[in-house]
Amino acid sequence: MSPRTEKERLEDILGRIARIKVAETALLEAADDQEKAAVAFDAILYNLMVIGEAVKALGVELKARNGKTPWKDVAGMRDILTHHYFRVSGEVVMATVDKPLAELRDACKAELDL
Repeated sequence: MSPRTEKERLEDILGRIARIKVAETALLEAADDQEKAAVAFDAILYNLMVIGEAVKALGVELKARNGKTPWKDVAGMRDILTHHYFRVSGEVVMATVDKPLAELRDACKAELDL
C-alpha cells in the first residue's frame, strides 16, 4: 500500500473536522442522556486523534508555508489523547473544537487551493 499524499492527508483532516462538528451537535443534543453524550464525546476524541496523526505525516515545507497554524499543538494533542488519556480534560477538548479547528480547517483549505 502506497503512503497517502499530502493532499489526501489534508482532505482527511477536513473530513474529520466535519465529523467532529456532527459529533459536537450530537453531544449538545444528548445533554440529558449521559451514555449518548459519552459516545459523542468519544467520537470527537477519536477524530482529534486521526487529525493529529494526519498532521504528523505532513511535510516540513507545508507546515512552514502555514507557520501560524499550530501544527505541533495538534500533534501534541493527539499524543495526549492516545498516551495520556487519563489526563484528558473535557473543557480543553471542547475549547479545541471551536476556534483552533476552524483555523486548522482554513489552513488546510488554503493549502489545497495552491
